[in-house]
Amino acid sequence: MKGISLLLTAVTIFTSAFAHSAQETENALAAVNLFSLGFNGFVAKKMPQQLIYEKALSDHSAVTLFQKVLGASDATPEAKAYAACGLWEKRAPERIALKKEDAALRVTLLTGDTLRQEPLERVIENIRLHGCR
Repeated sequence: MKGISLLLTAVTIFTSAFAHSAQETENALAAVNLFSLGFNGFVAKKMPQQLIYEKALSDHSAVTLFQKVLGASDATPEAKAYAACGLWEKRAPERIALKKEDAALRVTLLTGDTLRQEPLERVIENIRLHGCR
């Protein structure tokens, strides 16, 4: 009986830590302020924002996480773009739904060593058509 109690305690602790980690990843992704995929910047490298996205992509509940970020009123436009990429990568493009009030938000994109801004609606449409490569 004591062994079962210890096992249940260990499972509870592990589950709690795992859920906390997923929430931290979701919060970090929702706050990113730059959309960049691949090796970019003056010294070509993956940006920290992409590393957060990749961590979210590897989460067992990634589709749910990306849907939450895409629908969150406090998520940045860049986060919503990453969320759309994540849904596309997870083969769930039908779940990419952009709220009308988010369509005109500006996304800061880094391509190579060039920063530019585009409307979120255009970025999302490009993701739907071509993916995130």
